[in-house]
Amino acid sequence: MMSPEANPNSASRVSSALIVGTSILIPAILLARIALNFRHQYFLTHVEGAWLTCASDFVHGVFYRPLFSSLGYGGTRYFPLYFVLTGFFSKIFGSLATAGLFLSCASVVALCCAVFVFLRRFGASMLLSVAGVTSLLAVSTTQQALLSAKGDSLAAMLNFFGILLCVKSKISRASVYLAAFFFALAFATKLTTVFGVAAVVSAWVLARRYKGAVELAFATGAGYIVVLSTMYLASGGRVFAIFRACAAGGGSFSYTLQAPIHLISKALEVDPIFLLFLVPAAAFGLVLIFRSDQEDDFRFLPIYFVLVSLVTTVIFGSPGIGVNHLLDLQVAAVLLIVLAIARIPELKDVGASLLALSLVVACVPAAQDLHGDLHRQSIPGDSREIVKRIPAANGTEGSADPRPILAENPAVLLTSGQSPYLLDPFMFRILARSQPALAKDFWEKMTHRGFSAIVLLRDPGSAEGKTWYTDTHFGGEFLQDLDKNYAYSFSVGQMYVYTPKPAQP
Repeated sequence: MMSPEANPNSASRVSSALIVGTSILIPAILLARIALNFRHQYFLTHVEGAWLTCASDFVHGVFYRPLFSSLGYGGTRYFPLYFVLTGFFSKIFGSLATAGLFLSCASVVALCCAVFVFLRRFGASMLLSVAGVTSLLAVSTTQQALLSAKGDSLAAMLNFFGILLCVKSKISRASVYLAAFFFALAFATKLTTVFGVAAVVSAWVLARRYKGAVELAFATGAGYIVVLSTMYLASGGRVFAIFRACAAGGGSFSYTLQAPIHLISKALEVDPIFLLFLVPAAAFGLVLIFRSDQEDDFRFLPIYFVLVSLVTTVIFGSPGIGVNHLLDLQVAAVLLIVLAIARIPELKDVGASLLALSLVVACVPAAQDLHGDLHRQSIPGDSREIVKRIPAANGTEGSADPRPILAENPAVLLTSGQSPYLLDPFMFRILARSQPALAKDFWEKMTHRGFSAIVLLRDPGSAEGKTWYTDTHFGGEFLQDLDKNYAYSFSVGQMYVYTPKPAQP
């Protein structure tokens, strides 16, 4: 029989072995998925399509297209830095999609490096620091950020760079202003990324570091003003009207009150592995709060976790929110877990075992996702085929059709060098309900066969499609108008193409 003293060592060796193994396996799986994604670009959903359309508009001299204009329909609640940088990088990479994917992937890699430096700075071992980075990569939330063209990873990276400059023993005035610069850039990428500076300022006030707190708060606030002023001037004064129309996402007061339920249910539906880190982080955070032997900078972590949790919960009070908004909360949870294991002897063994077990469990969905990637359709390839076949389906091959194509995913048209008529079908439903006159051109094109084709992501004849096109995208009389004036023509991959019915004599 093993002695009591031998058991912890044995458990520790097992946990270490599992951490090492999963820290090799999970990144290897993700490297394969990244390579496949850059080759086939199969994660360009309608959300990415909206981001890339904003970038395309910017490249062509339009910063936040109006809610309705000669371009078609606008309407977004995205802040600009990500799509502006995507537009710039498209000149290097040759396409908006490749530029957007590169920017997201590079942001996650930089974020992981910053997390590693943070953990080592606070005394975590090399093994635990690597485990922390692997834990960040283990969840679907981060994997989506790696593979998608959205602004969340850039905002998270810039925010954490600001934090990294602030949590060290000696902070110069230059570091304070550089941190404020990063916090302002994070805000310019995502409106809700304000918890980093709020946590640092709160921790410094509690530590009676009033001068640094005031300097950081004022410098960051000035940066926010510069960002908002630039957005207003560059958009010709329309950006705030666009945000007022779109920011609430069509939600209600009762929906907002259920925000915590929406957050948990979305995580359970799409990213249950995330909860394996969130729940222990909340418990470990309570332990850290009541520890009296931790230095002031280390107390920053529970404050940060609480603020990120509150802001993220508020975000889920609006409809149309996905797990991409959980990225910052996953970062905060991982930091709490790893540093609690490193700093609190009572948590060392059980915490390391829990962390190792969570990583082992995370390998299963990661491997399943890689297997699924091998069978995904190439969005650009499908898009080019659709645009090529539409003239033949309409009987207009060889002649120009002046009518626009309505694509539920704007990326379908961007791939072929066309400007999408509709930026975001989710936002259009909200705008059409709140401002019916604004949607007049759209409904006229639906009823008078004004689109040369309509490209949908779901079968509108299925029960799922009927619910989707009534409650989520387009709304109104879309299904009735589609059935009356357009006929199913062909499918490519997971997209359904409808073309106008022949005019009645």
